[in-house]
Amino acid sequence: MKYFLYIFTYLLLGASCSSPSRPIDYGTELTATDSICLSIDEHTHYESKSIFQFEENGHEYLSFLNEKASYKVHIYDLDTKQVIKTIHLQKEGRNAMPSTNGCFPLSSKHFLITTWNGVFGIINEKGEVENKNSFWKDSVNFHAFDHICCMSYTYRPAIIKDSILYFSQSLLKYPRKKDEWDKIPIFAYADLHKKKLGWTELRYPSIFNKDEIDYILYDPEISYTYTGKEVVVSLGQYDSIFVSSDFKHKKAYNAKSHYLPHVRPVSQNLQIDLFKTIHDRGLQPHYHHLMYDKSRKVFYRFALMPDDNIKPFSNNPHQSFSIIILNKDYEIIGETKFPGNTYAHHLCFVGKKGLYISENNENNPQFDENKLVFRCFTLQGRKK
Repeated sequence: MKYFLYIFTYLLLGASCSSPSRPIDYGTELTATDSICLSIDEHTHYESKSIFQFEENGHEYLSFLNEKASYKVHIYDLDTKQVIKTIHLQKEGRNAMPSTNGCFPLSSKHFLITTWNGVFGIINEKGEVENKNSFWKDSVNFHAFDHICCMSYTYRPAIIKDSILYFSQSLLKYPRKKDEWDKIPIFAYADLHKKKLGWTELRYPSIFNKDEIDYILYDPEISYTYTGKEVVVSLGQYDSIFVSSDFKHKKAYNAKSHYLPHVRPVSQNLQIDLFKTIHDRGLQPHYHHLMYDKSRKVFYRFALMPDDNIKPFSNNPHQSFSIIILNKDYEIIGETKFPGNTYAHHLCFVGKKGLYISENNENNPQFDENKLVFRCFTLQGRKK
């Protein structure tokens, strides 16, 4: 059962864009500006589940985990558009970090690596592990901790506050009763100094209306972001987002897409055909990334439009999506819709100039697998 959950989770990650359509009834929209092009070699695949922008000494960089074609992390200078550093990850030996699922830059010299087997560690630019921990001491145990990852495929960055590292938890304590969700933590934590692991007091909302049993489960589809003071959580099938300043109390704010009906969580039956399950989920409206733009003090929430052509092992290039824009007070100030067949919504990052969305969509006439292309979108007042 545990390994089936691994496979199902992995397939769902793979199942989930021409100018965007105008927003409706708001004063702000995202407008396409210039693009950046990053070269890649024959040993690098353009898709990555973990890309993160970071800044250091006035320079802007992009970390790119190349887990599909080789076991490396490339660091791009976004000014020169060149790779300035490559970190080689190890699969064996003292510095091994196998089954890697995420890489988050702590600086240009240190990186947090997460894995599917519950191990995480901080490595240096030589690929040497300097701090290694495991959430699963003996074996996989969802009543102890869930998978841990820092990835951008569904935006989940590392949050480190006062030497405490926080990870989201999706399958924790599976199977769960419908009246137990308000007792289940959204985040686990690791004290990097004391090597202590635990759960936060920030709990899930009571929005799941059925008991889970074997092969019946809810995937909360968590995405979250951090402002430096508050953590903001989005669930895949819920209109509101949740904000907490202490990882204990939370407040809900409406963040519903104008293009989607009201959304409530729908359970999944893993006993039926897996391909049919993924297809059926594609017909349901979903929310995806939640990202914070610190330069403009706004949030971007991605909404995926229902699609009848969702397929496993595919990034579904034809799927359209919208981006809801919220201000620092969590008020909706705009929404922009993007067509399918142009952008790759799972490949994006927030930079100094704006929100960058990849044009590495295989249905885009300009698609080239030998380079990474990101279009920059900036906030503009809506033209009357």
